[in-house]
Amino acid sequence: MEYFATLATASAMIALLTWALCRRARDFGTAVGLVTGIAALYYWSLYGAWFIVIDKTGGFSGKNYQYLEQKLFPIALDGDYLATLALYGGFVVAVELTLLATLDRPRRDPLPRLILRHDAILALGFVAAAASIYLMWDKLGAAFRWNVSAYHYTRTETDRWFTLHQVLNRAALIPPALGVALLAAGRRSRFFVSVRRRYTLPAYAVLFGVMGTFTFVLGNKNEILAALVAGLLAYLGSAARPRVALVAGVAAAGLWFLYAIDYFRGVPVARLAEFVSEHWREATGVEGFVSSSNEAYGAHFSMYGVLAADTQPRFGYSFYSLLCSIVPRLLWPDRPRDIYLYYSESVGAIQNQGYSIHHATGWYLNFGYAGVGLGAAAMGLAWAYSLNARRRIGRGSGLLFRIFAVIAPWVFVANLPSLIRSGPEGYKGLAVDGVMTPMIALALACRVSQPARRPRKKSNWDSGGRPDLGTAERLTGNEAD
Repeated sequence: MEYFATLATASAMIALLTWALCRRARDFGTAVGLVTGIAALYYWSLYGAWFIVIDKTGGFSGKNYQYLEQKLFPIALDGDYLATLALYGGFVVAVELTLLATLDRPRRDPLPRLILRHDAILALGFVAAAASIYLMWDKLGAAFRWNVSAYHYTRTETDRWFTLHQVLNRAALIPPALGVALLAAGRRSRFFVSVRRRYTLPAYAVLFGVMGTFTFVLGNKNEILAALVAGLLAYLGSAARPRVALVAGVAAAGLWFLYAIDYFRGVPVARLAEFVSEHWREATGVEGFVSSSNEAYGAHFSMYGVLAADTQPRFGYSFYSLLCSIVPRLLWPDRPRDIYLYYSESVGAIQNQGYSIHHATGWYLNFGYAGVGLGAAAMGLAWAYSLNARRRIGRGSGLLFRIFAVIAPWVFVANLPSLIRSGPEGYKGLAVDGVMTPMIALALACRVSQPARRPRKKSNWDSGGRPDLGTAERLTGNEAD
């Protein structure tokens, strides 16, 4: 059947190109990042289609996506759906081909390591966490009084502060995730020399405990997923000999926590503690969560919806929206919305449901069929730039560029799920929340290491209790990890 044939052909091409990209990378951390990013693209583009086609051809997949058909539109195996599969498959393939054409060979000579003190990361994280909790406190109280879940209440009663709250959540999670990963990389870390105090790890534990509880009550998964991926990729890319068992354990724990958020986020706030204490043993279906989550369907539906409804593109609208977004919504509450609103209105979706839109669909709604290719090329070029930046580090490179070049491959992939589920406007979130926020946090915490000098006779520490920058590369395991 042509639907299975299209899926099989696209999947085989994607797998072959992924293998070619890994060979081109010749670096374990880079290869893992590429595989993770391509897997995310495939998951939100084509993964759910296999089960839809199985069900529509008389089989039974057991997946739960039918409620989306009731709230959005039913899917039929017709020419529009075949075109949807071809466009999504072509989009992923075009991203990979762009990467292959523009990805440089990995840098052979080691980069000068940066000295990383974690106090600034922790301070920024705690301030961002406190501010985010403050912004949501009234809504949590209202959800408690109305006996509804915080997730549904905060999604239907959004205001001008909601976007700021999401930015603060990422600031409180992603830079600390990078900090912990760089600590775990140890003394032989490829890019950073970590200088820690006795309270560094306990402080990170407290911060993650606070933010974990907060995101659990709110039912927010995106920020946790981004922090988890960024941290794991940072560790794999930095550690000289990464511990696979540690990575597997953290990944498994992170996936379980994401599943727990998804499992309990529909429970009213007033009953949440009681419900968790009674039913936490039931939250064990992590494998089913990954394979059957509705995350694989919401964005996938979008291209079929606009093709079936014959929605006409609005030439360049997303870029007009991006330009207007320079003005904060706090100052311009009625500024133009992004392309998602046009999509949801054109297909008759129930508003305030957050079904998401596929990145390729967003580009289609701007430039038609040509936009799908343009969007794939733009994503591939942005991804390749983040990977190639390390080769451009020279003697005259400033601290900010050095930090960007090191962390860009990690944070790009970590924020790729959010970018896939948004139109071209998603690049603003990638640039500001995904890259600039952790880059600034690390810049406040970093110093450029100096050439090694002969050690002092008495101590490697000056009277202020700080490490001598000239000997930071030789700090012992008790002083730096």
